[in-house]
Amino acid sequence: MRRQTFRFALYGACAATALALGLAACGDDDSLGPDIREPDSVSSRNGVLQYTLTQAPTRITVAGRSFTSNVFNGQYIPPVLRMQRGDRLELQLINNIGKADVQIDGPLETNLHYHGMVVTPIAPGDDVFLHVGSGATYDYRWQVPNDHAQGVHWYHPHAHGLVEPQILSGMSGMLVIDGLIAQHYTAYAGLVERHLLLKDIQLPGASDDDPNTKTINGLLGGTLRLRPGEMQVWNLGNLGADAYFDLAVDGAQLWEISRDGSVRQQPLLLSSVFLPPGSRSTVVVVAPLRMGNYAVRTLAVDTGPQGDPNPEVRLATLAVSGFSEDTAMLQARLLLPADRQDQIGVTPADVVALPTTRQRTMVFSETDDGNTFFINGQEWSETRDDVTVTLGDVEEWTIQNVSGERHVFHIHQLDFLVTSINGVPQPADTLRDVVDLPYAVNGVPGEVKVKIPFTDPIMVGRFVFHCHIVGHEDAGMMANIVVLAPGQTAMAPARMRTVRALPGKASGSDGFGIGALLARWSGAKAKPDPAPWDDAICRSSDAPVPARKRTLRIDASLPSLGVTALR
Repeated sequence: MRRQTFRFALYGACAATALALGLAACGDDDSLGPDIREPDSVSSRNGVLQYTLTQAPTRITVAGRSFTSNVFNGQYIPPVLRMQRGDRLELQLINNIGKADVQIDGPLETNLHYHGMVVTPIAPGDDVFLHVGSGATYDYRWQVPNDHAQGVHWYHPHAHGLVEPQILSGMSGMLVIDGLIAQHYTAYAGLVERHLLLKDIQLPGASDDDPNTKTINGLLGGTLRLRPGEMQVWNLGNLGADAYFDLAVDGAQLWEISRDGSVRQQPLLLSSVFLPPGSRSTVVVVAPLRMGNYAVRTLAVDTGPQGDPNPEVRLATLAVSGFSEDTAMLQARLLLPADRQDQIGVTPADVVALPTTRQRTMVFSETDDGNTFFINGQEWSETRDDVTVTLGDVEEWTIQNVSGERHVFHIHQLDFLVTSINGVPQPADTLRDVVDLPYAVNGVPGEVKVKIPFTDPIMVGRFVFHCHIVGHEDAGMMANIVVLAPGQTAMAPARMRTVRALPGKASGSDGFGIGALLARWSGAKAKPDPAPWDDAICRSSDAPVPARKRTLRIDASLPSLGVTALR
């Protein structure tokens, strides 16, 4: 992430001069690409977001090329799911994945991971040890904690060994917990808010040696329009599989107010927004005063001698035209801290204040041919628990990258604090769930230190951490972690489970079996047939879970969770 010294300019005072100068600088609109459209969005109602995602091959157009690919609901850019703190998600996933022109040659197992969400890892929550078989349907159910980070998160398949082809196909979308602007940067409530999904894809006929094609909302060479001096809020997410984005907008200011869905307590001016795979950022954009067409680029990223090519690409054009806006007062607000900081939830200062209970070292490595990847010398195994902690532990992990290419550390169900990168102390100014791991140089490993609070009772269970260059994850660079409840000494062994299609249920149905058909014929309310996997999952009732306050402090009276409630 690149910082930049800010020299404050009163844009409004220069509006007339800028308008006169801009008339000569304005580019030819006939040369501009199509406007980059906002994705569809689906919002919760009365505290519940009910939605169905169907995965299936569909003819789509990406970067000007038309072909078939497996996507959600027929869209390469699926709807943004919008929720509030305390809301409940009821999401039905239908797996109709099939043969397409790119990535996938036939039916595959799948599932869904809610990246950045601090929710239960126990089914029907964010359980990556549960797969959904071809033609099968699964109903995810979980609740957003009352103090959850308000910002940009995302959803994507996480069936190990199949993650890369499914995300590269286009199966990823944005998930937003609202409140960042309304509660913490209220001065910007009237600004245009955009959602820009950055993805990489291998187009039909592309060589494995070529860089992946990068797009914004599925377009390469599209247009974003602002007026001179206008301010907008851009929600950015690298929701792709393997590529890095380092987004720069010529002539514009980029003020970050959230990173990986966590509120920044003080806006940070950036010269570019560095987004490793999986990372997100919300920025306030200040357009140039001078009218004209400006490049929106992703800068070249050196991924190391073993890494994939990641050259500079012009992604879009920022077209600045029309009457100037006087936003001097709104720009001045960028120099002030966030509003209502007591409502942010867990902050970097909270994590800094926690005493460290244990230190560990994690080593990311790979074979010389770059085909097999390891954490601490081991490929991922579903049956092996690599790390076991007890709720309330706070650990410092030293993550070393001994290979000749970058890796990306991500852990499910929580956020962490980055404390140093290659020995350089980092400011405690934001929490993250993704961090880039520099590659080794002259035999010296790249090294990142993070402080991880295993303090939220909602995370009790089994989940994973891995490299978020998902091709590396699929090839072994993932490990399992178990969080035990206080007083608990062990957890039932892990096992992968697969939800199978109901007998006689045709691929592509609405997820209901004969019971629903009879109910429709009789006029009764349709109910799904009993799910064949119910007896394979230990879980509590599907009744709504009362909202409760998360905390970094562990109450000694916290009841122990029975092993029967856990895998």
